[in-house]
Amino acid sequence: MAEFTLPKNSKLIAGKTYKAPAGTLNTRRFVVYRWNPDSGENPRIDSYELDMDSCGPMVLDAILKIKNDIDSTLTFRRSCREGVCGSCAMMVNGKNTLACTKAIDSYPDTQLLQIFYNYQV
Repeated sequence: MAEFTLPKNSKLIAGKTYKAPAGTLNTRRFVVYRWNPDSGENPRIDSYELDMDSCGPMVLDAILKIKNDIDSTLTFRRSCREGVCGSCAMMVNGKNTLACTKAIDSYPDTQLLQIFYNYQV
């Protein structure tokens, strides 16, 4: 019987964790799959805690807040913000969706949001 093994750089590793500012009461944790195929490094999972009182209602708003305020290395595509073009399509909590049309509140409060978007620079 043949035995197959995954390449060494295909195993997920723990990434960086970004905590919400002290005193933040309404937080939500977003876990984002990060991978750069050109670096040769393993894919990683970064964790971001956001103050939901200073964030818009859609998943794309949260991703934009992460990029603009917390981690400028996060890269993703978006275009129209109206659910027309499909450029912000990503997997959120195991289901494909458009980040611009999916409300964060549509996920249970006890659940973190896992975002898998395979595009890195």
